[in-house]
Amino acid sequence: MKTTPTLAILAAVCAAGCFHVKTESEIKPIHITMDINLKVDKELDKVLADENQQKPQGNFVAVKEMLDRQAAGISNRAMLVARDKATDADQLLIAESNARRMKRFADVAKSTGTTLDAVQRRHAAKWIEKVPAGTGVWYQDDAGAWLQK
Repeated sequence: MKTTPTLAILAAVCAAGCFHVKTESEIKPIHITMDINLKVDKELDKVLADENQQKPQGNFVAVKEMLDRQAAGISNRAMLVARDKATDADQLLIAESNARRMKRFADVAKSTGTTLDAVQRRHAAKWIEKVPAGTGVWYQDDAGAWLQK
């Protein structure tokens, strides 16, 4: 009768030896998505180099002067907008500058695979950021309100 507990223990030990635990691990690739703003910034810097304040070229000086005397403001789509003090010559400069900008923005949007709106908003943010505080330059915030630096 003492063999029954011994057999039960022996059967339990044998059964425990038959259990197999198999673990599998799979290594999956990690995909990193580049921030589109970095791509747009790089392309904008390249395409709009003539608007860099360190290297004024083209009509940069005339546009800056117009912004300084508050004849125009910067929209939240990086377009010049005539203000009350704008002259006929200012209106012409605004139209020419905006036409050139739209072409450049469209080129950047196409080359970066993003929307024209995203390119314009990104450039507007960068442009407004460069304007020193206390200059009185008009700019439009994201909600469409006009403010002064």
